[in-house]
Amino acid sequence: MIDLLRSFADPSVIWVLIPLVAIIGSFVHKGLKLHYEHKERMARIEYGEYVEQEPGD
Repeated sequence: MIDLLRSFADPSVIWVLIPLVAIIGSFVHKGLKLHYEHKERMARIEYGEYVEQEPGD
C-alpha cells in the first residue's frame, strides 16, 4: 500500500493526475451547481413564488 502511494509522488505520474483531477473536479462542481439550482427552482415553483423571466431581461 505504501509503495502504491509513493508511486503517485513520481513526477511521471503527477503530470497526468493533476489535470485529470482538475477536469473531474470541474465536472463535479458544474453538476452540483446545476443540481442545486434545479432544486431551488423546484422549491420556488412549489411555494408559488417563481416567475419565469423572459430572455433578455
